Amino acid sequence: MSLERQPFHKRYPLGTLSLLGCLSIIILIPYANAQVTNPSTGSTIAQYCSNGICHTEPVPPRNTNASATPTASPIGSVKLSQSCIGNNCSKSIQVTQLGKIGIQLSQVCLMDLKNHLNSTCLNYNDLKDFDNTNPLWAGLWVEQPYEHRLNPKIKNHENFNPNPWVVMVDPNADYTVGARMVTVDNHFTWTNQNDSSNKGLALKSYVDRYVSDDCQEARVGPNLSLIKDTIAYLESNCTANTMNTTNITTQVEIPFSYNNPYSTLHYEDLIKKVTHGHTTTTNSTRVTGGLGLGDCIHKVCSYTDPFKKSGW
Repeated sequence: MSLERQPFHKRYPLGTLSLLGCLSIIILIPYANAQVTNPSTGSTIAQYCSNGICHTEPVPPRNTNASATPTASPIGSVKLSQSCIGNNCSKSIQVTQLGKIGIQLSQVCLMDLKNHLNSTCLNYNDLKDFDNTNPLWAGLWVEQPYEHRLNPKIKNHENFNPNPWVVMVDPNADYTVGARMVTVDNHFTWTNQNDSSNKGLALKSYVDRYVSDDCQEARVGPNLSLIKDTIAYLESNCTANTMNTTNITTQVEIPFSYNNPYSTLHYEDLIKKVTHGHTTTTNSTRVTGGLGLGDCIHKVCSYTDPFKKSGW
């Protein structure tokens, strides 16, 4: 048996051939899909990646007309609304503004509040219920170092108030201009010098409330009901019926008696005695013919001084 010599074949590992085949497929596929039919029209990137995203299928030519508008129809709608701030929401209202009222503590009560002294004065925490402003606009309330209001966030915030009368507690200085002010004080009593007494027997005084004649200023004691009534009184231009704070002090009439040593009755009696019965209330005082005063120089006249005291 003869052995036939086979041609020499160069052998490659099976793994190498498989790797080369896979690489050839990966390399050939992109070039096939990215082939440009007419190279003169542009590059592959310009053709298939013009908008930043590459496509493996033909892409419609880009519209270069700047005035063109999208023709796609909307897929839905969004309803936008302003969020509410406190009690003020985005609603359309019309309010006739009549004026503004400010409520502040007196200087004495404010000093007691700042120094944390015990007194009958009210504090701003007691008065906040009368306020109808928005603290986000008119100024936030803080408790330290004492209960008070910070500066407003919006200038002329009262113009956005939905109430006919704006009532602000612890107002800023700009607000007080043109506002009817209520000053809350300690207990007090005052008298009006323009009032007239009843025959001098009755004295009229007012307890814990004073309102100026022009209805622009009021001073009230530490009484919440009286403060509420005063606000309504100012809002009515000082015409509404309000709580009665008038105090009448009367005095018993003491009749005047003429029966006293200094009365004119005794004087008339003296004149009659000296002038022989004549008085000062008639023309008979012009006495003549020796009926008048006697000669009290050369003799002692017979009359007694009614004001003479014993021992003089």
